Amino acid sequence: MEKIVFSLNRTFPKGTVLLFLLSFVVLSCSELPVGQTPTDNVPPAPLKNVVITPTNGGAHITYSLPNEDDISYVKCEFTYNGKLRTVRSSIYKNYMEVDGIGDPEEIELKLYVVDHSENVSQPHVQKFLPLDSPMKAIFNSFRVEPTFGGVVITWDNPAKAMVGISILAANDRGELELKDMIFSSLVSDSKRLRGFDTQKRTFALSITDKYENISDTFKMELEPYYEVMLDKSRFVSPALAGDNVSVNDNRPLEKIWDGVLDDPDKYHGWHTDAAAGYTIPQHFTIDLGIRAQLTHIVIFQRGEIYPYAQHNLRLFDIWGTDELAHPRDDAAYYDSNEWKKDWTLLSQCEVVKPSGLPPGTNTPEDLAAHRAGFDFEFRQDVAKMRYIRFEVHDTWAHTPAMHMAELSVYGDDR
Repeated sequence: MEKIVFSLNRTFPKGTVLLFLLSFVVLSCSELPVGQTPTDNVPPAPLKNVVITPTNGGAHITYSLPNEDDISYVKCEFTYNGKLRTVRSSIYKNYMEVDGIGDPEEIELKLYVVDHSENVSQPHVQKFLPLDSPMKAIFNSFRVEPTFGGVVITWDNPAKAMVGISILAANDRGELELKDMIFSSLVSDSKRLRGFDTQKRTFALSITDKYENISDTFKMELEPYYEVMLDKSRFVSPALAGDNVSVNDNRPLEKIWDGVLDDPDKYHGWHTDAAAGYTIPQHFTIDLGIRAQLTHIVIFQRGEIYPYAQHNLRLFDIWGTDELAHPRDDAAYYDSNEWKKDWTLLSQCEVVKPSGLPPGTNTPEDLAAHRAGFDFEFRQDVAKMRYIRFEVHDTWAHTPAMHMAELSVYGDDR
């Protein structure tokens, strides 16, 4: 692993990063005084019993306030990276947090008591050494491993700090290009970067936080595994007994592999008939037309005004087999759970709405996930498959009908 200093300015507008990250900053506000503001020139007494406990990239500070009525707030000042920073805390608390220190270095804190007339007490001055920053903890936890068509990146964020992670990959000329940026505060998270051939190339990661701290660049050279998007012109619908083969408004199942997403003027996709009498769970099956080691599938919901709503799939399982053990019209077999004895469960899937908001209310993050499609991994300890069968347990509107704009299946077809 090689480290180099890398600036996000060359690959991603810093203003964009900071605008996103600053939206997660919670500003400490002083409590507004009640009644007429005093106008004396007498400063309050200083803090007592100050205890500074180092934290990741900062400190937790506790103290005792002086026994006075004319106190407005507590102020902490310190200098880092040549910039003066100020943190304020309400008189209704006996503690404050200092954070945003990227590299561990001794920091001198000056703590003041401020009264309603903005008179400032004598400072309590104390130095401390913060623990490793949240950004450094994330950097040291990076794991990058090859996967089908790309790499999988995982990391830990024990401080749950909101950070932006830039993901870069070398182009055919060996130059690093920004491929994605992830904003996350989860205690552990991961990201898959796809769309690459099996050529060895450099992948790189860099972190920035809301205080404009930028990490070194984590670099690793890897060879992705072979993977292609399977040829959709081979796909057909075998229409097994028990499958929901109903059609609403001339939109059959074949629409989800025709390569066309939503038309801005008219919905283009698959739609079953809600009044056709099918029950939950619902099923549909696709003959891929070739045996392949399946790796993952990407599903695109019906769009327009229906992301995370109506008959879009929410909970479903995907099964696979390399051959049909029973005739397609064997209702006793396919209408029961007997067919599962001959099929392999490839993936248990849930379409997750990032914001968690109810249907009809979508954030920009929700819509971005919707447009990107929902990616589900297949288990890799199984043989090649030719058929996949969906068992749909729930839609967003809990209906006995289904619709979808498109899907793409990936794997090793050699």
